[in-house]
Amino acid sequence: MTERAFGIDELDPLRHRGALLSAAEEIGARLRAVEKVCRTLTLTVRYADRSATTRSRTLKEPTAHSAALARAAYGMYESLGLQRARVRALALRAEGLTPADQASHQLTFDPVDEKTRRLEEVADRARAKFGPHAVMPGSLGRRGGGPASSHGSRAA
Repeated sequence: MTERAFGIDELDPLRHRGALLSAAEEIGARLRAVEKVCRTLTLTVRYADRSATTRSRTLKEPTAHSAALARAAYGMYESLGLQRARVRALALRAEGLTPADQASHQLTFDPVDEKTRRLEEVADRARAKFGPHAVMPGSLGRRGGGPASSHGSRAA
């Protein structure tokens, strides 16, 4: 599980999405590091009033691909229909883990998907050598106001 807690109750959906992207990137990297894939992704949204909403989504195919995890997280978040919600934290949890070598992957003729997967492998090697923040999506690297500057990480 990976949680992104905001320093203040956050209203901005773009910052929520940034936190989801960061969490999906972390989960994907952690799954790939242990050569696992997940079948289900669970999103928990914690609000300012200390209540929480949890949603789970079974993925089309087991994956450790960060882009697929982020798409699933965005879909669950959008399905909540939050309007002006004061969000305190967002958490993602990978479930239904299986060894990556036992999972099937639907082949595609999409060159963008294949390129993204190859870049992910290179980024994983750079993170292993230089640390977890050596490579990240550009939107997470912004200073002063970007999603990365407003939340912390807690792995459980």
